[in-house]
Amino acid sequence: MSESTMASQIYECDDCGSVEFEERDSADASGSSCCGGTMQRVEATPVEHPDLAVVLREVFGISETGLKVCLCLMEDGESTAADIGERLDIDRSTVGRQLNHLTNIGVLDKRQRLLKGGGYVNVYSPVPVEEVRKRLTVGLYAWMEEALDIVAHVNREKLDALARADGEGPGGEDADGEPSIYWDE
Repeated sequence: MSESTMASQIYECDDCGSVEFEERDSADASGSSCCGGTMQRVEATPVEHPDLAVVLREVFGISETGLKVCLCLMEDGESTAADIGERLDIDRSTVGRQLNHLTNIGVLDKRQRLLKGGGYVNVYSPVPVEEVRKRLTVGLYAWMEEALDIVAHVNREKLDALARADGEGPGGEDADGEPSIYWDE
């Protein structure tokens, strides 16, 4: 099915009120049911419209330095941590951490190049853009699934703790005096 006929939408059951996010064929706008009721499309506006930098930072943990490293590799084609560090005037160990993270999330490839005098050096290269888009999409869906699970477990106690951490109530601090917005299950 072509991309233009599939759309990610938010649906709500007209019977039980359950909410789902999924891709449905545009010809099947009112879709299946969850408990006997019909799932109807719901118009929703994001709390904050995301931009690429926010998505890369918040979902994939790509820092500003990581983005600089990635862009440098996209321009060079392939390079080592030492070469990138020198070019960007960033410590090699910092570049190495960024390269490892970018490799782990699938934005870069890593291979070893044997050195003439013995040993090897890691060489990094960018993954083709279409493959990066696919990997980031899969990662975003996985992140979203975990985020939805967190939202599903929100209860009044957690909301009260969040309000206290925002200064709207008494307490709300941990042993170090920091706002306590994290909860044990």
